[in-house]
Amino acid sequence: MKPLTTPVIFSLPFHFQKFPARFASIGSCFSEKAVSLLKNAGFTCCSNPNGIVYNPVSIKESLRRITGDIPYTEEDFFCFNGLYHSFDHHGCFSKPVLEDAVSAAENARKEFRDFLKMPCPVAITFGTAVVFRREKNKKIAANCHKLPGHEFSRELLSLEKCLADATDMAEMIFKTGDHPLLLTVSPVRHHPGDPVLNTRSKSILIETCHRLTERFPGKCAYFPAFELLHDELRDYRFYDTDMIHPSQVAEEYILETFIRKCYPETAEKILAEAYKNIKRNSHIPGGVK
Repeated sequence: MKPLTTPVIFSLPFHFQKFPARFASIGSCFSEKAVSLLKNAGFTCCSNPNGIVYNPVSIKESLRRITGDIPYTEEDFFCFNGLYHSFDHHGCFSKPVLEDAVSAAENARKEFRDFLKMPCPVAITFGTAVVFRREKNKKIAANCHKLPGHEFSRELLSLEKCLADATDMAEMIFKTGDHPLLLTVSPVRHHPGDPVLNTRSKSILIETCHRLTERFPGKCAYFPAFELLHDELRDYRFYDTDMIHPSQVAEEYILETFIRKCYPETAEKILAEAYKNIKRNSHIPGGVK
C-alpha cells in the first residue's frame, strides 16, 4: 500500500537528555503548549515573559529587556478602556491599576531572567512576519490592545530584518549560559482572510529559522511544527472548527513528535506522566494544587 500521508523527515543536532528537567520558551502559542505538556510531566518550566508574542521584533525586544536587565516602568504603560496596557505585552498583563500592571510585567521579566541562569533548552516560536507599527512613534507593537486601526500601519517584515533580529536573539540567549536553541514556526494561519499574505509571512519566518541554524550549527535547530500540520497531517479533520487552529488530535500529534525528537530516551515516560496528570487534573475541580 502506498503511504497515506507525506511524512516530514527531520533530525535534531542535539537531544535534551543531558539537561535537568527544565525548559524555557518564548513566542507564539506552540511555546505555551509544549511547556504545558512538560509541566504536567514534572518539568520546571518558564515561558512567555510578555505573554504570547508573535513577531520577531517584539520577541527580540522582550529578550533585550530580560538579558540586559532593563526594567519596565510606568512610562511603558498607557490607559485605554479602563485598563493599563503595554505595547510590549499580551493583554493578560493589562490591569485596572497601573502599579499592578508594572509589577506583573517586572515579576515575569525577572523570573525569566533568573531561569536562564541555569542550563536548559530554549524554544522560540515565531507566529507572523506581519507587524503593526504605531503611527505616533513608528515603534512596532507586540499587541494593539484593540486601539483604533488608524493608529497603526501594517507591514511585512523583510527576510533580512527577521534574520538580523533572530541572530540577535540567539546571541543574547547563548551569552546567558548553556542553552541549546530550538526554533519553530506556529502552524496557525495568522491571516486567514489573506492566504497569500499568510504564506509570504510564514515563508520568511521558516527561511529565517533555517538560516539561523546554518549560522549556529550544533547550537540551534528547527522543529517543523508548521510542516507537520500542513504537510504530514494535511486534512481538515485535523483543524479546529474555525478551520485555522489545529484540532486537539493534531496538537497532541505535533507535541508528541516534539517530545520524541527532543527526549528520545525518556519520551514515553514523559508522555505517560503528562497525560496521567492531565487526566487527573480534569477530574478534580480546580485541578491539582
